Amino acid sequence: MIYDTVIIGGGVVGLSILRASLQAGYNAILLERNPHLCNEASGRNSGVICTGVDAPSGSLERALIRDSISRVREFCVEHNVPMRECGSLVCLWPWDEHDNIITDDEDEKKIDDDNTLVTKPGSPDDKLERVLQESLIAGDNATLLSSETVLNLEPSLSSHCRGAVHIPGEIVVDPWLFPLALSTHARELGKQSIHGQNIDVIQTGREVVMDSSSFNTEEGIWNLVTRRCEKDSEDVVFQTKSIINSVGVNSDLMQKSASSVVRNINPPTFAARPRRGQYIVYSAPQNEFPTRPIQPVPTERTKGIFVYSTLYNQIVVGPTAKDQSSRTDDEIERSVAKELAAHATRVFDRTMGSSIIQSDTDFDPTIVGEYVGIRPGTSKRDYQIQLHCHANFITVGGIRSTGLSASLGIGRHVVQSLLCSIVSRSEEESTSVQQASPTPLPDVESLVEQYHSRGDGTVNVAGHDYRVTHPLTRMGWDARTGIASSGK
Repeated sequence: MIYDTVIIGGGVVGLSILRASLQAGYNAILLERNPHLCNEASGRNSGVICTGVDAPSGSLERALIRDSISRVREFCVEHNVPMRECGSLVCLWPWDEHDNIITDDEDEKKIDDDNTLVTKPGSPDDKLERVLQESLIAGDNATLLSSETVLNLEPSLSSHCRGAVHIPGEIVVDPWLFPLALSTHARELGKQSIHGQNIDVIQTGREVVMDSSSFNTEEGIWNLVTRRCEKDSEDVVFQTKSIINSVGVNSDLMQKSASSVVRNINPPTFAARPRRGQYIVYSAPQNEFPTRPIQPVPTERTKGIFVYSTLYNQIVVGPTAKDQSSRTDDEIERSVAKELAAHATRVFDRTMGSSIIQSDTDFDPTIVGEYVGIRPGTSKRDYQIQLHCHANFITVGGIRSTGLSASLGIGRHVVQSLLCSIVSRSEEESTSVQQASPTPLPDVESLVEQYHSRGDGTVNVAGHDYRVTHPLTRMGWDARTGIASSGK
């Protein structure tokens, strides 16, 4: 059979594009080289859905995040994805000021009748004012809060907080159940769109061999060569009218390989700049944890180190932002772990260690785990979503750290703005499956019970086995804390 499109890459972005394609009536399939979905960047993110405040004004990234955030609550409710609609606090701390010293001088800082921070031009608190203005431009109903208000909202924080901007639209979700919902819905839609054929629209463990593939310019058909990861497996060719390259940190390499095969595809104009983000996860002593993600004032380079609690009442500190040449090196760095622990110690004003080894001086028995994610940054400041119309090839690259936040928007944009221009659909085809209501995910309590009873790190949902690839979900389910203790 000839597919309308083949999506390469089984992260949260690829799954969202697959779902959106099937909803639009396209005959689509997704190929993932790893044996399990969300095995790379999408399995190592924070689980915080942001509103795009730190994305460049006027950028495609901000636009797609805003589109996504407008629909993410409805998606979570419809698919039974647990979420905490808590907003976040962008806090100003003394250690974030390098050239200025924050004082309690009445001329520098005043509080109005609503206990809201009022800043004076030229004061260090202008940083918060700039965050506020950028948040309002981005579409958030953000407010400036005094240090007293912040501590009333989050009593576990250090009293050194000088004030904050409350961004109400940001959400904490389970970072594995969200893409799981995309996957299960796509598979439901696929049963209707593949015209009665017993074909799974998500195929894992299948790697694309672009160098051996070809594109027939007269017929407009790709012959996409793939092979299983196992030795001595035979190649399988997928015929498709279009290809969507959504392979994360390797999207530039995939486009480069395609350009060597098809002249109508330009070499990539961007280069991958992998950025590693390291995290430490702590149990919350006596249930003392922040309800809202605590963020520093962002810079042009990074959003900074977050401190927040998961839906499983575990405290996460991270990510860091370190550029590296390797696209795969995700080893824990002890020096970085110490930096994260030092940051948490300052934010909570209590000692927090960086090691799980009892003989270490930085041993902390409350640490439940650590992990590193490799974010698909590039040499460009914005998303690199490109259409090569003469070869029916779309690259979705440069998604940085906001893939989860923007996934619904990216899916819609790629399908409705790009795919539709190279693969046409009749009105009957485009409305054939989009009205199908999804089957919600099982409740967390039943998934946790299944996860423990199976004992192999997987659960079965709607007849398919899924490995729990995200450490935040695994740590919460292992500990049976938060929503994993009751399923609520």
